[in-house]
Amino acid sequence: MELTESSIKKAVIRSQHCQRNWNLEKEIPQADLQTMVHAITNCPSKQNAAFYNVYTITDRDTIERIHEKTEGFYHRDEEKMISNSQTLANVLFVFTNNTEKSNRLNKKRDSYGDNEASVGRDLHMATGIAAGYLNLTSSLMGYSTGCCACFEGDEIQEILNTEDEIVLLMGVGHKGDIPRRIHHADNSLTFPAIPKEDIAVTYIT
Repeated sequence: MELTESSIKKAVIRSQHCQRNWNLEKEIPQADLQTMVHAITNCPSKQNAAFYNVYTITDRDTIERIHEKTEGFYHRDEEKMISNSQTLANVLFVFTNNTEKSNRLNKKRDSYGDNEASVGRDLHMATGIAAGYLNLTSSLMGYSTGCCACFEGDEIQEILNTEDEIVLLMGVGHKGDIPRRIHHADNSLTFPAIPKEDIAVTYIT
């Protein structure tokens, strides 16, 4: 795909939207998955450290089990918490803390940072950058995305058989044929629209 100013701006806007329903009849080619993984694993991090690990999940049973451990927003009409259906995508990426690396860095406080807060800060910064790379890369390839940070981490750790902290979930895939805010598993439920707030930009020339 030829990148132009217009196509890049469209991809940026598309990546801003959280997709809540998916077309699971379409597949994501392995080459595209590898491009996404390449983006995740080759983005900047402090001192090039591997602060996070990533699970790339296409197994539907595992995706649905993880989805059951998410909570989105309180639906006033239904009087209940609604699950985050962006996690029901064609592929689900799960970012976790690289506990082994974090422990090593914590022992090197004198050379790395002042305290454990430095490691935690850099973990979340690195994960955020990686998620941004994945988000925009996927959007440039024509896919929709949706992030999720509301979940029962301990239970997802059990599903994945890991002791690493669950940091972020991101669904990537083919958008459904209905408006993107309608819940994938229950089309009677619609997520609210939240306008994008303006970011202050100061140019110093």
